[in-house]
Amino acid sequence: MYAQIKDGAIAATGTLKQLFPNTSFPGGIADADFKTANGLKDIVNAEQKDRQYYYVTQGDVTLVSGVPTQGFTNTAMALEDIDAKDADGNQLYVQVLDPDFNNGEGRPAGKMVDTSEKLITRGLKYNFKNQIKSQSNSALAGTDWMVIRKAERSVAIPSTTVTYRAAVVTECARLEAAIAGAADVDALQAVMQAQNWPEQD
Repeated sequence: MYAQIKDGAIAATGTLKQLFPNTSFPGGIADADFKTANGLKDIVNAEQKDRQYYYVTQGDVTLVSGVPTQGFTNTAMALEDIDAKDADGNQLYVQVLDPDFNNGEGRPAGKMVDTSEKLITRGLKYNFKNQIKSQSNSALAGTDWMVIRKAERSVAIPSTTVTYRAAVVTECARLEAAIAGAADVDALQAVMQAQNWPEQD
């Protein structure tokens, strides 16, 4: 994508074909002289943060220090759980089916009705804690049979396996505590990027 610069401002943006529909470009590429003569500059992207942690929305193309730049707005997702609200700010509740609700003559009975349980929008901490627990459970699953065998038949678990399982549990606990203590989204991202799961021999 290109921006065409005229009088120090962006006059148009698009592909070569969009900007110059009546001009042929060998290989679909404009040479440096053509770009200079027509005020063309490549559009570069501004920072886009990790979409696991941020809502990223595309903005306008603007000149930044003379460089046409595609802007983006990075909005951090909520760390903590929050009450789910409708567009008017009213609390939403978990709904269940009331099979006896009368919808009027000729209509089948039944309607989804609110309970007293609030609907919750889960925050990043909740979701990443669950992810860590799932990783821990998966790491332990391969040797769970040894634990069962020991309980049922008193067959000893190899020491390397005991050490490995303990390390998995320790790392899971460490990560859960670090997630809970993260002060902001960037701190949480740093925690998730510093996982140190043990390797099984």
